[in-house]
Order: sequence, then C-alpha cells, then structure tokens
Amino acid sequence: MNAMRMAIVLVSLVGVPATAPAQEPQYAGAESCKSCHQAIHDAWAGTKHARALGKLAETERKAPCIGCHVTGTPEQIAAEGSKPKFPGVQCESCHGPGGLHVADAKVMTGLVKVPPESACTKCHNEKSPHFHGFVYAAMAPFSHPVKK
Repeated sequence: MNAMRMAIVLVSLVGVPATAPAQEPQYAGAESCKSCHQAIHDAWAGTKHARALGKLAETERKAPCIGCHVTGTPEQIAAEGSKPKFPGVQCESCHGPGGLHVADAKVMTGLVKVPPESACTKCHNEKSPHFHGFVYAAMAPFSHPVKK
C-alpha cells in the first residue's frame, strides 16, 4: 500500500470530522422579531411597508410586482404565489434574513442594523409604476420611527 493510500485509510479509520458547511440564514418573519424588538415592531406595523401587499390587486400578485410587496427570496415568493408566508415589507426585507439571529440572539450573520440605500432602491426605482422619486437620507427615518 502506498503512503497516500495508507493516509486515506488512517484518516477514515480515525474518523476526522468533516467541516460542516456554513449555515445560510433563513427568513423568520416579523412575528419572530416582535418578542425582542416590540417597540420597533409596533412602529413598523403602522407603516405602509407593513400593508404593502394590500396595495396590490389580485391580478398584480405575481412577478415582478409581488417581489416588492412581500418578504423572502425570489424563489420562496414565486413558490408561495398570491398567499405569501411573509406578507408586506417586513423587517428582513431591509435588514436581511434573521433566522439564525432568532435561534441565537448573539448571531448576526446575514443582518445589517442600518440597511444600505440599495436595500430600498431595489424596489423604490423607475421600474415601479408608482415611482415618484426617492431620496434615501430623507426617507430612511420614516421606515419605522421609534421614540428614543
């Protein structure tokens, strides 16, 4: 048996654990955020973002319109059709998928505290039939105002 083959046999006998692939964060929904972020959730619940799905007619509840009115990956949204699991522009639409954070509050993988302008302009742009311009610095404070 050559040295390389011997090493492979020894490693398989010893049972060196393989490195686990990094877990990708999944969407958890605004209700999952509510238990720790009640004031922010309550402020968001009164915004147009929270009611965004209701702005679409039943005939508009398909791609590309629905993608900006619900939360999730494009694949999830397409699979869910007109009955999305996470209706409205929820926390994770702007801050990123929070499933890992919900499971362990210390884990911030996939999340951003202050979303970049690109998080907004992926929907607030010229492709929207109701676009009237967008200024990130002026609009960001209105996303979910929270009293300090």
